[in-house]
Order: sequence, then structure tokens, then C-alpha cells
Amino acid sequence: MRRRPAHVIALAVLAVCSCKAIGPDYEKPVTQADPQWSAGDEPAFNAADPESVETWWEGLEDPLLDGLIERAFASNLDLATAFQRVRQAAAIRGISAGERFPDLDGTGSYTWERLSQNGVPGLGNSVEFDTLALGLEFGWELDVWGRVRRLVEAADADLAATSEDLHDVRLILAAEVASEYVALRTAQQRLGVAIRNIEIQRQSLSLTTTRFENGAAPQLDVAQAQTNLANTEAELPTLQADVRDRTLRLAVLLGDKPTALMDELREPGVIPSPPITISVGIPADVLRRRPDVRAAERTLAAEVARIGVELGELYPRFSLAGSLQFNSTRFRSLFDADSLGISIGPAFSWNLFDGGRARNGVRAQEAAADIAAIGYRSAVLKAFEEVEGAMFRHARQIERTEALRRASLAAKQSADLSRQLYLEGRSDFQNVLDSERELFAAEDSLITSRAEVTTTYITLQRSLGGGWSPPESAKPRANADGDASE
Repeated sequence: MRRRPAHVIALAVLAVCSCKAIGPDYEKPVTQADPQWSAGDEPAFNAADPESVETWWEGLEDPLLDGLIERAFASNLDLATAFQRVRQAAAIRGISAGERFPDLDGTGSYTWERLSQNGVPGLGNSVEFDTLALGLEFGWELDVWGRVRRLVEAADADLAATSEDLHDVRLILAAEVASEYVALRTAQQRLGVAIRNIEIQRQSLSLTTTRFENGAAPQLDVAQAQTNLANTEAELPTLQADVRDRTLRLAVLLGDKPTALMDELREPGVIPSPPITISVGIPADVLRRRPDVRAAERTLAAEVARIGVELGELYPRFSLAGSLQFNSTRFRSLFDADSLGISIGPAFSWNLFDGGRARNGVRAQEAAADIAAIGYRSAVLKAFEEVEGAMFRHARQIERTEALRRASLAAKQSADLSRQLYLEGRSDFQNVLDSERELFAAEDSLITSRAEVTTTYITLQRSLGGGWSPPESAKPRANADGDASE
């Protein structure tokens, strides 16, 4: 008799350990990747794997930007929210893991009872007594089919996917701070160009006014000079508003009040320039660096594991329950050996008919896994598309900037020559106006194009998965065929 409880427990543990978990075992999909990028032979790129992917912004060589990004990592509210989601996922994983262990409850009660004389014939005098009970009860669902194991497996994958989402928010945040900083410096530079051109146009207006007063120029020249100056001055409010908006936005990205950076960023600065050559690696590298791709893969793993959880509803559930109770009518004898009662034994339940709910639950989860598989393939294709596009745009923007640089030099020379010819009386004032407008437009376009070179660099780093570093154990490499594998 004393050996029976041990036999029951031994058989339960054996049943749990001897069965393979139901449902399909997850296999990470193998994605075919090209051996190199289509724009990989551009002078701006090389196929080296960027080891400094975690801090790509340092390639812009702007210490102030470096500090802003680090401050954003410390205080940004979206990043803080993503971190709390990881904590939540970890706690949910703990809940799932807890189902592998038995429940143990402490119980206790006290009852005073008085029996009715009329309700119990022949009782005679009324009877009053106390009943005291104190003990432990436990229940344990035996994971015979591996349903709980699949539940924990899914929770592990969910936690990993949520962690990758945190990395993705960090990546996006770094790129957004850098982009806003570049936009701020661009607006400041454009504002400076506008102010310089206003000064040039004021000089032209003064010149034409003097020549008109001396009878050497028609009043039309004065009116045209005034129009040209006013049109350029009209650009100032828009540019000033752009400077302020970018400053406000940067402060909010840092998790601070909007006006917190007004003094710090008041002085104009240069637009950061990217490295001449960018290491882009090979396409298969993107699959290990992009947190959105890694999150999609972990989501797929979770959905596959949940198929086993749903399949578990079709099988009987076995459990082991027991209790240890001390019962007595007197407190002084509550813990006597004769007051102890013990029970232990197995049980099972099996839903024999549920109107097809369990089977449809399996079908629904299989569809969810298929959706996740499609989502993973979509994330991979999107990653390749973004990198290919970013590389091409960056290379073309470099070419455009060089052309605009030449155009700006020519516009400056044209403006100087037209003004000199006008002073010598060999050209009319319309040529001066045209050359000044072209100079302003050329210088403004050159600044915007230089900023776009940096912006495309930021976009490229974001598409490559820059801004975080995966652990060494999670760095799959490409095989000779270009497949990404663990």
C-alpha cells in the first residue's frame, strides 16, 4: 500500500518523458539570395561585411549627431514602449512555462456546527462541535502529448520576435534622428544661401536705383530688382519655420520637451557627409541583420508551434491529483497521526464531441502558420527591394550632386559676368536678374542634393539592418549557392 503513490508518480513521469510532442517540428525556411547586389559594382560600394554596423552613424563624423542618437536611445518613448513589450512577452512566456509544473494549494477551514434535535430523531440533547481542517492539495496535468511543450516553444518564439521588434524600433529611431538632424542642417544651410543671395540682390537694387537717379537706367530695372529681391525674401519665413520644426521634432525624438534643443542647435552647422565608400556585404547578410526579417521568422516559428497546441485539444488529457489533509474536531489533536488523510490518483478527460471546434481550431492555426510563412517571404523580398533601391538612389544622387556642383560654379561665374557687363553698359539688367535667380536656384539645389546624398546613405544603412548587432550565435552565413543558413 505504501508503494502505490510512488508507482503512480513514476508512471506519470515516464508518460510525460516518453512521448514526442505532437504537431510539426519547426524548420527554418531557407531563402535563396543572389550572390551579390546588382549595384555592387558601383564605386560607392564594396562587398565587405560592415563590422561597425551597430554604430553606422559614426561614419558621418558628427559628434553632436552621435550624442543625439545616444540620448534618443536612453529616453525615446517609442523605444521605452518597445522595451516594456519585451518585458510583457517575457512574463507571458513565464506563464506558459509554469504549466509544466504542478499546482500546489494550501487549504484550511474551521466550522462550528450545532445539530438540530428535531432534525435527528433520538438525538436527545443538541450536539455542538467544531471541525478543523488544514492541508495541501495539488494537481498536475501530465503533458503526455507535448501540448504544453509546444505552448512554451511558441512563447519562446514570441519573446524572440518581440525582442527583434525592439531592435527594429532602435534601428528606425537612429535613422529618424539622423534624418531629422540632416534636414535641420539642410534648412539652416538653405537659409544661409537665401540670406547671402538677398544681400547680392540688395546690392543690385541699390545699383539700379543709383543708375536710375543718374538717368543711366530705366525705372523698369528698379522695379525688376525690387521684384527679384522680394521673391527671395519670401523664402525666408518658410525656411525659418522648417528650421524650427526640425528642432522641435528632434527634441521629441529624444523624449524631451519640444523646445529643449533650441539653444543647443541654434547655431548653423554643416551637413554631415557619408563615407566615400560604403561596405554593404552580400544579400544573404541582410537576412541576419534585419530585425524585421528576424522577427518575421520567429513569428513563423511561434505559429508552427501553436499547431501542436491546437492538436492537443483532440487528445485526452491526463492529470495527477492528490491531497494531504489534517482533520479533527479539536485543535489539540489536529496534527495527530490519526487526523492525517492522504489521497492521490490519476484522472483523464476527453472531449468526445464538440461540434468540430477542436478540428477547426487546428485548421485555423495551420492557416495562421501559412500566413506567417508568407509574411516571412514578404519581409525577405521587401528587405532585398529596399537595399537594391537605396544603393541605386545613393549612387545616382552622388552623380547628381557633382553635376549640380558644376552648375553652381557656372552660375556664380555667370552672375559675376552679367553684373560686370551691365556696369559697362554692354548688357541689359534682365541678364543680371536671370543670372541672380539662376545662382540662387543652383546653390539651393546643390545644398539639397548634398543633403540627399546623406539621406540616401541613412536609408541604405537602415535597409541593411544597421543600428544594432545580433549575437554571434545568431549570425547565419551564406553557403556557396547563396543560401542563408544557420
